[in-house]
Amino acid sequence: MTKQYLNHQLECPYCLTIRLRIPADAGPDDRIFCDDCGEFLGTWDDLLTDFERQGGQDGVFRLDKGRIRRID
Repeated sequence: MTKQYLNHQLECPYCLTIRLRIPADAGPDDRIFCDDCGEFLGTWDDLLTDFERQGGQDGVFRLDKGRIRRID
């Protein structure tokens, strides 16, 4: 089986990790930052759109409570 990875905006272009600092009550215009280095990654709406474009909840990955999990 080939490993599949998320790409685009979810990966921090500065430190290359996927650790998002997401407020519990995040709205579409809330600014999301990398939890490792603190750099701005985009708005919550931008990041959700990117996640859904890559398969979202119906693809290889699931976003649950701010954590991205690979679905086997």
